[in-house]
Amino acid sequence: MEWSIRARMMLLTTLVTLVLSVIVAWLVLDHRHRDETDLRLQIVYGANLEMVHRFAHRAPPPIIDVEGVAAAQLVHPDGRVVSATERVRGQPRMATFVPSHRPMAMDRRRCDVPGFPGRCMIVVAMWVPAAGADLIAYSVLPDPPWYGNEALLAQLVAALTIGLAVMALGTYYLIGRSLRPVKAMTAELAEITETDLAHRVPVPAHHDELRYLATIVNRTLELLEAAVHRERRFTTDASHDLRTPITGARLRLEEALMNPDAVDWPNMAKDLLGDVERQQAIAEDILILARLDADRPAQHERTDLAELVRAELRRRAPGRVPIRSDLRPGVFVTCDPLLISRLLTNLLNNAQRHAATGVTVAVRAEDGTGVLVVFDDGAGIAPEHRELVFERFARLPESRALDPKGTGLGLPICREIAQVHRGTLIIEDPGQGTCLVLRLPLVD
Repeated sequence: MEWSIRARMMLLTTLVTLVLSVIVAWLVLDHRHRDETDLRLQIVYGANLEMVHRFAHRAPPPIIDVEGVAAAQLVHPDGRVVSATERVRGQPRMATFVPSHRPMAMDRRRCDVPGFPGRCMIVVAMWVPAAGADLIAYSVLPDPPWYGNEALLAQLVAALTIGLAVMALGTYYLIGRSLRPVKAMTAELAEITETDLAHRVPVPAHHDELRYLATIVNRTLELLEAAVHRERRFTTDASHDLRTPITGARLRLEEALMNPDAVDWPNMAKDLLGDVERQQAIAEDILILARLDADRPAQHERTDLAELVRAELRRRAPGRVPIRSDLRPGVFVTCDPLLISRLLTNLLNNAQRHAATGVTVAVRAEDGTGVLVVFDDGAGIAPEHRELVFERFARLPESRALDPKGTGLGLPICREIAQVHRGTLIIEDPGQGTCLVLRLPLVD
């Protein structure tokens, strides 16, 4: 049997209230029992004092009458009952304890008092100076029950029952009202499907934990929707970029097969090879992005950024324009050298493609970060397009003109690599040309 949060909270609150109420009721009853016991002790002591006054230095009659107590006896020190009330007439002495000194008195609780079988009694013993020999006066009253009296017990039980009922109903109502926003959020979340991510959960008006939860859920849904849209756009763009060279190659092959004698097969093979290379480049870039999106743990190691750049420049073949370097040693970062090398290669390819006379690469430490700068003196990128170029498959007209076979994934891959390393990659304004700046956290 499954219990709802509402029912469990109501049950828990009721049980806690019950325990506390029982403790309070027990304290009240115990206090009442003590008060009642003290009152009866006063009555019994008063009855014994009355016998002291009545029979001091006098011979008591065999039957005595003592008001306010259940029974009384006057007993000789040798244990013989001298006088008794009608209730215990002919019974043995009611108690055997004797005050140690005269004229002291003492009291005890006894459950074996003659004449009162099965009942516990309060017994008070007191010396009485009588004629001939001192006597011991015993008086008894029933010991009050633990609950004081029936009326008080009934009142407490009634109050406890009513209080528990009110607490249970009140808790059930208040928790239900508090969980109403959760129910609304659950209903809204149930409407969300893979094709409809526009739903948002209602945000409660009160500034409490539920409002914070609703805000976080909506923020998560916004990120999820943006991620899904980005993936859909990426899939569409990738499909288009892969389909275009395939379609072109197929058309050329179909035309060639219709008139094979008029076709320059070596040139066609060269063109088809170019299309295949472009498809291969797109597939490789898509694979790299997929691995970066999957948060595959990189093989990070402590690396001197200047040495890594210097090694990459040594391996690099001469390009259209020269590359100048300003590499300051001792800039250590934690990174995956292969990924950072791929990032540097993409940046250098892009810079050499757009540069007018040359490219500059610089490495330095700045404000607790390792900085890698790749600058070209080309036409530059307009400020409104400096974030657009980092979107997947986004290509500006100038880029398409300079590199028709480009994939539009180079700079997006570079930014993904920077983010995997908890760094940033941005385009800064150098005044003329393009300046891409990578910042990675330094290590000691």
